[in-house]
Amino acid sequence: MRAVEEGATHVIASLGGPLIPFGGTTIPVPYLTAGILYGFSNETSITATTHVTMLLFGNLGLDVGYVKRLVTEEEWIPEVTAKGHLYVFSDLKHLANTRFFPLVTLNGSYSFGSSLLYAGTDHVIQLHQPAYFISPFLGGEFSFGERWRLQTELKWMAANVRTANGVFEGHASIGGYGNIGFFLGLMYRW
Repeated sequence: MRAVEEGATHVIASLGGPLIPFGGTTIPVPYLTAGILYGFSNETSITATTHVTMLLFGNLGLDVGYVKRLVTEEEWIPEVTAKGHLYVFSDLKHLANTRFFPLVTLNGSYSFGSSLLYAGTDHVIQLHQPAYFISPFLGGEFSFGERWRLQTELKWMAANVRTANGVFEGHASIGGYGNIGFFLGLMYRW
């Protein structure tokens, strides 16, 4: 994600997640988020997102973040962006088991006309049972129409964690580590 221009408001949505077995095939988890991205300045943006799928199951899922352009794209030098987020998850019935997950992302991107290709890594810290997760990703953004952008992203989620056992039992892991995830995003410039 790049910082957007000052004063711009973008409505954003994302659908996808780790690949799981389902009905004899493999699909991404249908995890839906929706939120906004606002250009605080030409170099910085702020973002807030609701985790819609969590709400459907009676849980709270929110994240707020700050996006900062560190290097502007120039010829062969990519644009470099850093993002800091705080994820908050809790059940809505008792407000028990509230969890906070700080996340830092660093990515580089190149524009090709109105399209954008990018790669980077997410770094998540789990605080309640201390753990660190790294998730490299590769993606693209493609414009259609004046205000719309479509985003696709492939992510090796928790690439540093052995996933031979557990919920997904390494169904889409690489060498027994992490799980491949696929995401589709949609952005509308308000």
